[in-house]
Amino acid sequence: MKITAVHVETLQLEYGEPFVIASSALAAGPCDLIRVETDEDLVGYGEACPAYEFTGDTLWTVQDVIGEYLGPSVIGLDPFDIEAVVNCWERRLFTVGNEAARAGLEMALWDLQGKALGRPLRDLLGGRARDALTEVIAFGWDEPGKLAADTRKARDVGISVFKVKVGDAPERDEQRVAAVREAAGPGARITVDANQGWWDAKTAVAAIRRLEPYRIELAEQPVRLGDLEAARWVRQCVDVPIALDESVRGPREALAAVKAGACDIIVVKLMKTGGLLNALKVNAVAEAAGVTVMVGNMGESSVGLAAHFHLYQALANATHGDADPPFRCNGLKRDIAEGLRTELRDGVSVVLVPDGPGLGVQLDEEAVAAQRVARPW
Repeated sequence: MKITAVHVETLQLEYGEPFVIASSALAAGPCDLIRVETDEDLVGYGEACPAYEFTGDTLWTVQDVIGEYLGPSVIGLDPFDIEAVVNCWERRLFTVGNEAARAGLEMALWDLQGKALGRPLRDLLGGRARDALTEVIAFGWDEPGKLAADTRKARDVGISVFKVKVGDAPERDEQRVAAVREAAGPGARITVDANQGWWDAKTAVAAIRRLEPYRIELAEQPVRLGDLEAARWVRQCVDVPIALDESVRGPREALAAVKAGACDIIVVKLMKTGGLLNALKVNAVAEAAGVTVMVGNMGESSVGLAAHFHLYQALANATHGDADPPFRCNGLKRDIAEGLRTELRDGVSVVLVPDGPGLGVQLDEEAVAAQRVARPW
């Protein structure tokens, strides 16, 4: 099987409500949909969800990098040769950054592999380490009253894991977490994510100590991304496990983080690692150091989320994951693919990873066309 063409479509996926965190506020999610065609009439799908504040990518840099460099580099190649493809990108094309572009194109190659073999993506990544994923809902910087109301609605449909975005003034963070805890009840699980918002170690320690009485499971990215010493100091000063997200892109940063003793958990996201291959390498570094991983995402459509969910299902070392499907409240107004679904098991909502070949999702071409955007000057 040989790759014959690569196409990129640029979309803006509108959210049900604006999503506000310490580093950004978004009313719509950027999405580059990648299609890779082959001489055997199979088409692989991938999604790049760029986030300039994290990786420096934008919708238009993804389009340019794939169109001018990454796309031409894979024409005529076998999609099974992913190690050689990624090695070419890193050693011959000298791609600096552009992780989202790389992740989206590489995702399409994995999708092709699964379709050619008739196997779901997770089987190519190690198989089924867990049956289903406990559904998670993430809340941005909303007012405590709204957070409490949204939490009660989520509990009514069986959601039992809540991720609260913090990184604001510590007293306002405490009000938000307290509202979610009271509405969720004592049996719910709560994590917090500061997205670097606390910035320095002293503020982070003070903020986490204020949140400890609400039984948070972990605190994600409490300090600025380049300060591993600050993260190490925070970890030493609090009892809550520390997860690093923005600080760790690929395996090199993972190695630096574990050598510094800066975290208990490393957050793996394909838009940071540059694809599934490097995500597996990050997990290998973490596991060898006795550190677990959390599989996150960047708010993708069902195309990109399916890839993350397959990875989460396959990694035994993943103790946490953002299994938040796009069709829940405040998610996407119109998804561009179908295939993800949830069900109740003993009163708890779980996400079922698709069993179809590759990513296991089917594009909604009408939704794609309706949300396609032209490049502005």
